[in-house]
Amino acid sequence: MKGQPYYLAYESRYKTVFEAGVERWGHSPDDQELYITLKDWVIDNKLTGKNIIEFACGEGASGVILSELGCHYYGVDIAPSAVIKARETLKNYPNAKVEILDMVKEATNGKYDAALDCMGFHMLVTDEDRKSYLKNAFLSLKRNSPMLFYKESYRNDSSIIRSTVHSYDEWLKITGSDYETPSVRRVMGSGDIEVMIPYVPTRANDKDGYIKEMEWAGFTVEKFIEMDSSSSIQYSASIYVRKP
Repeated sequence: MKGQPYYLAYESRYKTVFEAGVERWGHSPDDQELYITLKDWVIDNKLTGKNIIEFACGEGASGVILSELGCHYYGVDIAPSAVIKARETLKNYPNAKVEILDMVKEATNGKYDAALDCMGFHMLVTDEDRKSYLKNAFLSLKRNSPMLFYKESYRNDSSIIRSTVHSYDEWLKITGSDYETPSVRRVMGSGDIEVMIPYVPTRANDKDGYIKEMEWAGFTVEKFIEMDSSSSIQYSASIYVRKP
C-alpha cells in the first residue's frame, strides 16, 4: 500500500475481473432498484437537462440511467480501468463524460446541479479521507443542490468503529480487514467465472453517525432510508442530502 492511497486497490480489482473475461463487475444499467431510485430522485429534484456529477462512478451504470433520463452526466473515478470501461459504456451518449479524478485529494473544476455517490463513500476508512471526500463533494455543488448517497454500508450495532481512525495502518490494526488478501469470488451475471480478488473493506456507520458526518461537511440531511438486502450489499442505507 506504500506510495499510493489504499482505495486505489479498486484498480487492481477491475483489472483482474476484466482480464478474466467479466463484462461488468458493478451495477448494471438494467438494475431496477437503481433505476427507480434515480428516476424518482431526478423527478423530485427536477434534474432533467441539469448537470450531475457522480463520484466513484465505476463502470458507468448510473451514467447510462441518468443520461436516458435526460441529464448531463459527468462521472469521475480514481481507477483507470473503470474509467475506460465507463467511457465505452457511455460512448453513445453525447451529454456524458467520464474522467479520472481522486475524489479524496482533488476537487472538481465546476459547479454541478446535483451529485451522486453509489456505494462509494463507505469505502473510505480513515476519518481524514471521509471528511476530505465530503468536503470536495459539497464544494462541487451549486447552492440548494441535492446529493444522493446510494446504498452506503449501514449498521446499528457494536461492529461500527466509533473511534477516530487516523491511517490505513491503524484501520488494519483495529479490524484486521485489508485490501490485499485475495479470496474466490463468483461473478453474478457472467456465467461461471470465478476470480481471486480481495473483499475490499467498508467502514459502516449508523444513522446518527452518517448524519453527523454529512452535517459536518455542510449538508442538510433530508431523508435516510434503510435499503433491502441485496446481492451487492446486505445492510445499507440511502442518504438524501442537500447543499443549502
